[in-house]
Amino acid sequence: MKLSVCLITYNHEAYIERALQSVLEQKTSFDFEIVIGEDNSKDKTRYFCEDIARKYPGRIKLLAPCANLGMMENFLRTLAACKGQFIAFLEGDDYWTDPQKLEKQVSLLESDPTLSACFHNVLAKYMRTGENTERPFHQNLEKDLFETEDLLAQWFIPTASVVFVHYNDFEIPEWFRHCKSGDIPFLLLLSLRGKIRYINSIMSVYRIHDQGMSATHHGYNKIVSMIYIYESFNIHSNFRFHKKIREAEIYEIDRHYPKPAIAKPETSQKPATTSKLSKRISGKLKKVLGLD
Repeated sequence: MKLSVCLITYNHEAYIERALQSVLEQKTSFDFEIVIGEDNSKDKTRYFCEDIARKYPGRIKLLAPCANLGMMENFLRTLAACKGQFIAFLEGDDYWTDPQKLEKQVSLLESDPTLSACFHNVLAKYMRTGENTERPFHQNLEKDLFETEDLLAQWFIPTASVVFVHYNDFEIPEWFRHCKSGDIPFLLLLSLRGKIRYINSIMSVYRIHDQGMSATHHGYNKIVSMIYIYESFNIHSNFRFHKKIREAEIYEIDRHYPKPAIAKPETSQKPATTSKLSKRISGKLKKVLGLD
């Protein structure tokens, strides 16, 4: 099998049909399979997955556990079932827009054995309460070839844009199972095997809505989970990127530390800004963590 589409989904009844249809619309010169990890959704997501799987029995492999596994276990189980030489990521609330997407990305990876993965630009659709806008995720990336240090600087790879080489000897470390996010540590690990190429073309849609991970994973929880990823990867990589990882951890604290609400000051008092208080508090957190 040339390629597997690793698609995980949970409570995506409003989106999953569009996601699956966008995969089935792919025009390729090679065979590919669709492996769906449907994590016992509370809505009708499984119904839609079962319905379309029945229509394409030779193309779709549906993994349907009797109990909810959780995001990470569902991801790892689905990934382990993928048999392709290459794997494409997709989540049930996103979808692809270019029917040549897989063909283009596989062709690129086959043409350059120094690459471990490639990704492309996406259209970000902001659908949270009160929002209804869309724009390209990347306005102007400064380069198109990335290494581990680049991934540590700031996260910029949308999950629905990734296709990577499926290495037979690629092992998932135990610490990975405890991460709150799967794509970030996975691509960090993958970057140790080869460089990652960017394709400057919009080929998928990334939905940002109230039920998505980005809406629920923020503040203290985001800081703790990101520092766990970085510290685990630091040990895994024998501290080769220690300085860059420290910079990344400080960036996460500065970016995600909750900004306290400031009462309106009396006219006789000098106003205290949110940014000053935030810097003071986050500075203490950095000191406790040994990041200052």
